[in-house]
Amino acid sequence: MQKNTLLNLKPIKKFINGLGEKIKEYFGKDKGCIIGLEDDGVFYAEGLYHWLSQQNKDVTFTVMDDYGKGLEENKVKGRKVLIIDNDIVTGKAYAIVMDLMRKRKERLKIKDIKFAVLCDRTKMADFSIEDYPVPTSWDLKDLDKINLEIIKALSQDGRESFVEIAKKVKLTPVGVKNRVEKLIVNKILRIHGLLNIEKFYSISASVGISAPPDIISKLIKKLENCPLVYNLVKTSSGNHNLIIGIVAPNLKRINDFIVKQMRFEPKVRYIHVDFGELPIIPKGHLVSAFSEKSKKCLCEKRCNECEYFL
Repeated sequence: MQKNTLLNLKPIKKFINGLGEKIKEYFGKDKGCIIGLEDDGVFYAEGLYHWLSQQNKDVTFTVMDDYGKGLEENKVKGRKVLIIDNDIVTGKAYAIVMDLMRKRKERLKIKDIKFAVLCDRTKMADFSIEDYPVPTSWDLKDLDKINLEIIKALSQDGRESFVEIAKKVKLTPVGVKNRVEKLIVNKILRIHGLLNIEKFYSISASVGISAPPDIISKLIKKLENCPLVYNLVKTSSGNHNLIIGIVAPNLKRINDFIVKQMRFEPKVRYIHVDFGELPIIPKGHLVSAFSEKSKKCLCEKRCNECEYFL
């Protein structure tokens, strides 16, 4: 396509008007290379190349696919590199391409590598014009298949390496790392060490309590640090307004917990207890931090055999 015709196209104009000056600043006085990713990225890359040439920038132009096929390495040597694509949707192509080019960086004496796109869903690109806003209220449908697979793998084993997860989801380890970091930053994913419930406990109980709101708030503050409590839910219907999930080594331990923590609490109107086997889910329990130096229960009302003092 003729360069003048290319530069007059609206998408190319939008790309150059939005990013042209920033990209000029990136190249500075260094020699540069524009790499267009097949198929759609080539369109924007060629337009940018013609525009930079008109700005008297020393730039070369080449193309390649997501796996580096077609790259003219002689045009890259000793230069700053800018890889261009139309968009980043899942980040898979971005991860593959950037990993590939970083591995060639030393051999080709590449000074720097950046990535530019028109639209960036993942916020991975160094330069972009449009993005997709992060939802204020998330729905599982907002997570793509790869993110869900990564979360599933980490929920089964929080210590599983990015290399092993990458094999499962068919991404590079760097791609998995970038996704995990983004999920954590957006408060979608939290990684914790969990206590294996089956190793320490043999019985569970669901306790329903009815009490005034101030007492419920007091109980929550007290019990959210208890090693026996794995679940706390405020309710607005039925005969109770707080449900407490408990695990314990034996029935006596649960009875002791109920007597010490609830029956002595004034204004508690109603307590209902259902005993059962260990929960089917969750299998793990997040135990609050405890300082042995203090020798003081976090709830400030030591039960008969508090797990903190075993």
